[in-house]
Amino acid sequence: MELPDIKTLDWIRVGSHDCVVRVIYSDNSQSGICQVVFNKDKPTTHDVCWNGTDWIFSERPDYGGYASNSCPAVRVLKKGRYA
Repeated sequence: MELPDIKTLDWIRVGSHDCVVRVIYSDNSQSGICQVVFNKDKPTTHDVCWNGTDWIFSERPDYGGYASNSCPAVRVLKKGRYA
């Protein structure tokens, strides 16, 4: 299946998490397709890949870190998906 068209600040579903696209990587990135932020109580970042049918977190032992409240993606996340 073809990679879905996404842009910064779009909502995507990764596993059981509603996530906001924070950064889209270049086509030759080793990190994945994009970085998302999720968990509005403690905004967490993680790289995401496409497996042909679903968005999945990149296989790493830990999450990427935390995003500040000033990040536009965090502001969208905190408003909520259906705001």
